[in-house]
Amino acid sequence: MEMWEDEDWLWAELQKNKAMAPKALTSMGYGGKNSMYMRKSLQESVAESEGLPLEFYTSYNAKWWKPWLYFDNTSSVNATRFLKKCSETTLFSDGPMRNYLAQTGDSDGVQMIDGAVVGSCPDEYFWRAPSCRNETFKCVMFFTSGAGWNLELVMHQATAWNMPIAVAIANTWADFVAMPVAHQSLFYWWEPDATFLEMAPVEVIFPPHDSIGHANGDFKTAQRTIKLSKGVSKDLSSLSPRVENFLVNMEISATMIQAILMDQKNTGDSWDDVTCRWLQSNKATWESWLPDDTTCFAGFGLVDIESGELAMDRTVREGKRCQVCPSGTFSERLVDSIGVTHICSACPLGTSQALGASLKCDPCDKGTYQDELGSHSCKRCPLGTYQDQEGQVQCIACPDGSSTLGLGSVVFTDCGCVEGRIDVAPAGLTCEVCSVGLTCPAMGTLESYETGVHPLGAKHLPIVDAGYYTTAAEPLKVYKCGKIWHCPGGVPDSCAGGLAGVPCAECPQGKTWREGQCMECEAWEQILWGISVVGVFLFLTASYYLMTSKVSAKVGSLVG
Repeated sequence: MEMWEDEDWLWAELQKNKAMAPKALTSMGYGGKNSMYMRKSLQESVAESEGLPLEFYTSYNAKWWKPWLYFDNTSSVNATRFLKKCSETTLFSDGPMRNYLAQTGDSDGVQMIDGAVVGSCPDEYFWRAPSCRNETFKCVMFFTSGAGWNLELVMHQATAWNMPIAVAIANTWADFVAMPVAHQSLFYWWEPDATFLEMAPVEVIFPPHDSIGHANGDFKTAQRTIKLSKGVSKDLSSLSPRVENFLVNMEISATMIQAILMDQKNTGDSWDDVTCRWLQSNKATWESWLPDDTTCFAGFGLVDIESGELAMDRTVREGKRCQVCPSGTFSERLVDSIGVTHICSACPLGTSQALGASLKCDPCDKGTYQDELGSHSCKRCPLGTYQDQEGQVQCIACPDGSSTLGLGSVVFTDCGCVEGRIDVAPAGLTCEVCSVGLTCPAMGTLESYETGVHPLGAKHLPIVDAGYYTTAAEPLKVYKCGKIWHCPGGVPDSCAGGLAGVPCAECPQGKTWREGQCMECEAWEQILWGISVVGVFLFLTASYYLMTSKVSAKVGSLVG
């Protein structure tokens, strides 16, 4: 859980795997550091006898003081047994050594081998700073481990502040642990750590960390204090918010963590026993970390333990706890005199929530509505209605005489005339009752009736019934045919057998009805037709004159 955030690039790399990347919570309560240390007994002894504060870097300036008088000389170490050769360490890495030369100008402290800049170690085991390079008995030993932890930093500091230091890298971890115990020396260490706790190490204090200088390769100032935070799984807050809140509240001081480490080192007890002992002795400390039972986190809300009903406040805290908000509700933040908590509020009208532990309710989709509070789903608009907006509490009714084909209609154009009516409006929707002789299915329109094409298919086409007739000019004015087989129905202006007129009553000129259709007249039929027409004309003319003469005689007698 303790996470050292000293490598920004590493943190950025971890975050690339978004599913597995850790999340940093609050600080552990103490910082981390790695630096140059000495045993406390040495620091106190020199301070008391000489008045020289060895905990400050200025006390090592060879121009003013003689710090070598208080430390063991390099000759006291069996180098071949306990130390690595310089060629096996960072001292033979071109990059760090080339940077050291560029920052300090100490050309005697390095050498060129096969074009690479490497540290200069005349005896193969110690690198000596300029202030003791020619008088090795004046060198104060600094032990480190690994390939040379903090080696470059110490080299920069020793040269910049005229410190007579000889740097050596222990052969193994066991050798490194043994060196500061066996010799009065300076040594690398980090906090918190139990390795050298029995010596109560004292840090050598350098000028405060210069972030710009370090970024540019100048390491003469102190290392920065490293932030130690609590690293947890990214989804811990949703899986166990109380645990995460506990960790957020947890804070241990540097003194406290060192005491725990020292207890284990002194007693040799297991870590379980050591931490259990600490818990029993520090109840007031860890009780302050425990989250309040009524402090609910996002996705959760207050509930009455006895009744199981949702609670809307914590005026009375007893008998209340947190639970996951059920479907039909959302977790709402509540700020009161105690602090921040959450309650489970019912989804408002026009919304719903099917999932639990939700932070909001979702507005109803188009074609649906919700007129009740606390719903886990929305209702579909019934037949004869539609809804073209989200988050609504009711649906919109279709105009009179119209309806929809199904539930959940989302636009006005889903409305259409009911069976027996036809939409006569070029825009909008106006449903008129169809006359006898017309079949008008649902969703029928005047346009589809006239064209014979409907976007929803032929079953929604209005048609003229067989035995009836309408004209294209007045398609809704229906005529009943004298003979049913003369009028097949269908679209307007439909007559059988080539008949014409209203309603399909005659054949066109020059044709006659024969064999169930209008056919071209034969020659003798045309002559008879002509004679019949002349005869009719003469009959009408004679009748006219006869009538006229009778009227004239009648008028004359009346005048006489």
